[in-house]
Amino acid sequence: MSRRALAQAFASLLLGLLGMAVPAGAACVKTLAWSEDPPHTMRLPDGSVGGIEIELHRELLALLGCELRLQELPFARALAALRAGEVDVIPATLARPEREAYARFSRPLLQLRNVLFVRRPDTGPTQHLRLAGLVAAGWRLGGQTGVAYGSEFVALLEDRRYRGQIVQVPYRQSLWQMLARHRLDGVLANELTGVHELRALGLQDLIVPSELALAVERGGSAWSRHSTEAEFVERFNGALQTLKTSGRYATLLAPYGLDARGALQRPVGSAH
Repeated sequence: MSRRALAQAFASLLLGLLGMAVPAGAACVKTLAWSEDPPHTMRLPDGSVGGIEIELHRELLALLGCELRLQELPFARALAALRAGEVDVIPATLARPEREAYARFSRPLLQLRNVLFVRRPDTGPTQHLRLAGLVAAGWRLGGQTGVAYGSEFVALLEDRRYRGQIVQVPYRQSLWQMLARHRLDGVLANELTGVHELRALGLQDLIVPSELALAVERGGSAWSRHSTEAEFVERFNGALQTLKTSGRYATLLAPYGLDARGALQRPVGSAH
């Protein structure tokens, strides 16, 4: 038997053991807060909720003997609900210090960056300036309400000199339209989400991801400390590793243009 076959057989055994970890009939229900964030979390044409984060959480929780329930909430409200113990988990969340007071963080399910999207003719300055330099040069930047993106963006939010140049709104589609109409000069977004939404809006030729990507910081699925013990988070991490070893992880990601590492597949020679 080849090494690959042995690894997959071992992974299958672990999947079975993980599924047995919760006794049959045990009440394990986890409520995930989601908002329209395609292709991570989104309403599908048939009215159901899907997306890569939904698929992965549903599969991983099933391995742990748990049922996934969904509650639609804007991100800022979802954080408040997590703090109050009204929902159990929010996917793809940065582990900011203030959030760690009420949330435990499992490993990230995907390896994606937050990128500054700009109008195609304006890509030049993003090759040699960071966010602070762009704002100091008069740029107006946009982001979603409650989304941190990273320390670099948070530092701008906390700098009184630049508050008038940072626009935050609940829904990202408004930001894309503001950027297209020259009311903003740049919008921060997850690289996969941005590419997906701009294509859907027909704006992919006008608005493009720039060279400016924020540093990848610690984060992952945020679990409410009210309802989730550290031991469960470790089991969730274990299920993720097993899913990767079995090959099932790569199979789930491929339709979304993601490679087996959970990163965006980029053309050879691409700088993004």
